[in-house]
Amino acid sequence: MKSPYVKILLVLDQIMILSAFVFTYWLSFQSGISPNKIFIPLSHLLLPLVLINVFWLLLFALFGLYGKWKYASRFDELISVYKTITVGGVFFLLIAFSSDISLSTSKLIVLGYWASLVFLVGAERLAVRTVQRMLLLKGIGLRPSVIVGTLEYTADMLKKIKKAPALGYDVKGVVLIDRGRHPKSVEGIMVIGTVKDLHTIIQSLKITDVLIALEFREEEEIFRLVSAADSYEVDFSILPGPADILARRMMFNHLYGFPMIRILSEPMPPWEKNVKRVFDITASLAAIILFLPVMVLIAAAIKIETRGPVMYIQERVGYRGVPFKLWKFRSMFVDAEKLSGPVWADKNDIRITGVGRFIRKARMDELPQMYNVLKGDMSLVGPRPEREFFVEQLKKKIPYYPLRLKVKPGLTGWAQIKHNYDRSLDDVREKLKYDLYYIENMSLSMDFKILIATVFVVIGAKGAH
Repeated sequence: MKSPYVKILLVLDQIMILSAFVFTYWLSFQSGISPNKIFIPLSHLLLPLVLINVFWLLLFALFGLYGKWKYASRFDELISVYKTITVGGVFFLLIAFSSDISLSTSKLIVLGYWASLVFLVGAERLAVRTVQRMLLLKGIGLRPSVIVGTLEYTADMLKKIKKAPALGYDVKGVVLIDRGRHPKSVEGIMVIGTVKDLHTIIQSLKITDVLIALEFREEEEIFRLVSAADSYEVDFSILPGPADILARRMMFNHLYGFPMIRILSEPMPPWEKNVKRVFDITASLAAIILFLPVMVLIAAAIKIETRGPVMYIQERVGYRGVPFKLWKFRSMFVDAEKLSGPVWADKNDIRITGVGRFIRKARMDELPQMYNVLKGDMSLVGPRPEREFFVEQLKKKIPYYPLRLKVKPGLTGWAQIKHNYDRSLDDVREKLKYDLYYIENMSLSMDFKILIATVFVVIGAKGAH
């Protein structure tokens, strides 16, 4: 059964498509900027209007814009809308310029039509998703769900769901598969049965989502769970473990009759990696020029407040474990770690200077790292680079930590917009999950999503201490 949100989108999309057509008609015949000399009444274009409307709705459906509404973020949906309208616009452009349709004799008119569609449909989709999110936060429209898994993974998943109510899960109960005695509840949610009861639980509670809290490699258990609900329209989601990062990089080959799975060395395809590097160079160079006056003021303030160098240059571990010199504005007193040795900064760290506290809160202490990005030691987006001392310690204490070194470190990242500064081993463990999620889902659209979110984090001073 289609979600009511999909029906709303269908109606609103048609209104926006119609509005874009009317705008283009005005641009073509009434604005005075079109070369059209023959006036065509709008009433004579009703059939083309209907055909164009059907064309766009079919294209939207083909590109999945009426699919699983609950899994798309607002940013991802805007990207999908842009891609779909651009593809349709190219097709429409080819048709228009190969015919005698006077409405499309001007490239400016065609561009205006494309821009109006992107703006109107994009704004409409953003508004719908925003309203939907507000309703979910108020507990309206939640999806009845059940979690199946081990005690440890189930507790972890429940904590994440409680922190993110906009996910829309209304967890009705927990099904544990651990051997031995089970607790009566996990994180305040009742244990309501065993795996053999899953079929009955889905039917009686009208479950729409089953959340599997198991490691992906436990494939037999996962297949058994999925098979238990084959007769129902239920969506399954799996909480990924660190090892699951390899799944996205697997490629199936069949060489000389011998099946083999290759694990690719790079999480991004070469063309995206090259575009990412070009963007890094362009953006970092522009940022250095734009923020040069600000950096001069920061340097002067540091010099006036305390003795010592303005810049703090520290060796960090970079891509594939190769060390590099990281640049940043000095935010602590000189020789801050002389007695303590390498330690993580605390929220109220007495080693931080007055100017340092301000620039750290505003994330301006990291502006000199644009030089590292320009040089190629870092990227704008990626896991934050760490000191070798901590890397060696963390490798021993946290499995899969070296996977962070498979990609170039970044000025900002998924972990930075989702979590605070590292102040303990638990912080590092938590941030590693975000870093691995980024590596698993690396793409240009993911990078832009993180960059936009970083702007809001800096403006709101979220996560900065």
